[in-house]
Amino acid sequence: MDRRESPTEEIMFDERSVSVHRLTAMTRRRFQLVCFPPDGRLTVVHRTAAQALAPSTEVLTVLHAPSCAAPSATDAEPSPALCDLIAGELAVRLDRPTVLFGQGPGAVVALEVARRLELAFLIDGIRGARLAALLVSSQPAPSGRPRAEETTINCPIGVLHGDADPRLRHDEAMDWAHHGKQRFDLHLLHGGKDYFAHRPAELVNALSDYLLMLG
Repeated sequence: MDRRESPTEEIMFDERSVSVHRLTAMTRRRFQLVCFPPDGRLTVVHRTAAQALAPSTEVLTVLHAPSCAAPSATDAEPSPALCDLIAGELAVRLDRPTVLFGQGPGAVVALEVARRLELAFLIDGIRGARLAALLVSSQPAPSGRPRAEETTINCPIGVLHGDADPRLRHDEAMDWAHHGKQRFDLHLLHGGKDYFAHRPAELVNALSDYLLMLG
């Protein structure tokens, strides 16, 4: 059996730390959505999203052990080696327009993986695969503006922001626009800290609307 058709797939990046779970396997999918959870753990929100977005969107989730935890808002950047591993493994499993969705600290990992995937798709010319968007939630943009050695990404960037979330000010949410060259969208949702856990249906609707907007 082609492993793309496995309904739930776990792929170990190494023996200690990171795996990818394919929550749905849609053979006629239009998009692939790769989730980067805030604490590296699979939640009911991701399973709910996978079911709700089928069959047009195939959902994968990147998980990691505590030893490979994504950076907090005050940390400089995630491990380059970790991002290299994730991008390398995803690149061989993506064959459709792909949206990376990072929640909390997972948003910073998603950004670094996005930079690597855009380069991989450009160099390798993977048929059907392209980075359709980076979607982030509940995390300030790293460094505000990119440093000179960093590369802005070419795909659209969207931010989901809980309107009562004390961890993310409006200007911090808007700073994500500096990391991309294309369209930027800010979507306000109801709720504060961990709104995505308390209002999963609203989050799933926001994901669905964003994918529809991408076409």
